[in-house]
Amino acid sequence: MVFAGILIVGFGTAMYLIANLGAGPRDGLMTGLQKKTNAPIALVRTSIEIVVVLFGWSLGGIVGIGTLFYALCIGPVVALCLQIFKKI
Repeated sequence: MVFAGILIVGFGTAMYLIANLGAGPRDGLMTGLQKKTNAPIALVRTSIEIVVVLFGWSLGGIVGIGTLFYALCIGPVVALCLQIFKKI
């Protein structure tokens, strides 16, 4: 279920970013940092997610395997979906 959720979120994120429907706070930060640094979108998104997980953990949140899997995989999935949509 976690893997399916990551695929669905990555697909949806890429879909609304390509459609120029306006990025949310995290996605706006992702696209802004990518433009400023020219780093790969997968690296930028993964870095943001890791920072968010670390902040949540430092505030006393629980970090499970699903949380780590999401944080490490959502960047590459979004990047892959963006590439697919650009070709379509």
